[in-house]
Amino acid sequence: MKRILLVLLVLLGLQTQAQITLCDSNMTYTTGSQYQLEVAIPVTGNGLPFMAPLYAVTYGDGNMLAEDSCFGFACTHIVLNYNPNGTYYDTLMTCISYTVTDTMGYVDTLMCCFSQYWDGQFWQKVSMQQQNFSCDSLSYSILVDSSSWNTLTVTGNADGIINMVDSIEWYFTACNALTCYTAQGNNPYSFPFISPQDTVKLCYDAYVYSMGTLYTCIECDSLIYDFMTDTWVLFNMGNTTGIEELMKNEGVNNVIYDLMGREVTNLNKGVMYIRNQKKFIILK
Repeated sequence: MKRILLVLLVLLGLQTQAQITLCDSNMTYTTGSQYQLEVAIPVTGNGLPFMAPLYAVTYGDGNMLAEDSCFGFACTHIVLNYNPNGTYYDTLMTCISYTVTDTMGYVDTLMCCFSQYWDGQFWQKVSMQQQNFSCDSLSYSILVDSSSWNTLTVTGNADGIINMVDSIEWYFTACNALTCYTAQGNNPYSFPFISPQDTVKLCYDAYVYSMGTLYTCIECDSLIYDFMTDTWVLFNMGNTTGIEELMKNEGVNNVIYDLMGREVTNLNKGVMYIRNQKKFIILK
């Protein structure tokens, strides 16, 4: 089941009426030129919720330009605004992870992001706007390559929102009964160590950057290999008969199974069966 985790979190339980983060306009400030800038990140207090920065990273058009650790103290995040095409980015996005301590002494780690643009003289923060975005706009597709039919290969799809957000990062993992694998390649993502005999749990974490806000979308599905169509398909969780048994009896043993993985002895004409990991049909 899909769910949205708003990483730009509302600070609940804090005895303050304002919803404050270290990305608010009255918290951090930026100095310097368009080429080199410094983002000053404070430690708050004096009646405000206590917030301490841990880490800061800045992106230009989705490319990471700089990253700094603050170690829980006020710090300066220095950014060299380098664009490979020889110009400077005129809009940047900075994300800050930080700890917040509530009035009961509980500590949580949060993250917030903000965008700023160069007005010709100074860096100005972009005003926050509500973005009409849902994780339902994201999906993935299973790719079939005739040169490697059995390899699990997927690609992330964001066609419905690609023009509505700043950037998207995908992280896929695939797990069988023994271990989990990270993807090889970058959209499409490939899992060469997953076997067609595996029942696979495929998950992705998609990080969507939009209007100074970072969203995390998470989805997991179970997949099996369909030998009828030679591709990976969604596993019907209500019909699991015989999958484990088929895996235990893999190899050349002349045992015959139906397509549900159940061992059979009485064969019917015109029905497809599996024997020694190969499909066959009784014609006469």
